[in-house]
Amino acid sequence: DELQRDLMQERWDLVESYPAQLRSFVPVFTTYTDSAFPSDAPTDKGLRVALRYEVGRFFASVERFKQAASRQALDEAYLAYSEMALHFDRYLRVGGLYTYYDDSISTEPYFQGIADDALVYSDPKTDPPFVRDLVILVRGPEKGKTGIIIGMYSDGTNKSVIKLDRYKGMREIRVVANDWVAKRLGEQDPDDVFLIPRKA
Repeated sequence: DELQRDLMQERWDLVESYPAQLRSFVPVFTTYTDSAFPSDAPTDKGLRVALRYEVGRFFASVERFKQAASRQALDEAYLAYSEMALHFDRYLRVGGLYTYYDDSISTEPYFQGIADDALVYSDPKTDPPFVRDLVILVRGPEKGKTGIIIGMYSDGTNKSVIKLDRYKGMREIRVVANDWVAKRLGEQDPDDVFLIPRKA
């Protein structure tokens, strides 16, 4: 969260220190992966492979972030940060480290019979959201959930990376189609990363 805050405020002097801090977590990931799933059972082996894959992708994203930060390439840094967040989120999910289980498959049924204009948001076609915008999901299985865009893919896939608002202490990461996302309207509290006090 502090990295997101510092990056979105373009505090490059602070941002450049994060990659080394993040790399120091390699032993933590390795130890957890090997101790939580130690057996030769196919399930444990499969989970170790999946977790190691996410760790590899996470640290590849850290390296891309380091390179982007050294050039102060903001869009590249946003994308690398969003990939880091995505792979960390997947590691937590695969490793069973989320502290809750949400058994709802889709929130869309809650919105059946409710007009789309009951949700307050800007028209994504005329006023599309960008990185740093507070958004609401207007389509898909998590319709109605809110968050902030932390990255946008420029590879033609038309997808964005959303950090959902805090729920039961956690902030999950989603990759969604751009037409599923719209800017929230009206007075909004800032994303909670901007409320984290700076250490003196």
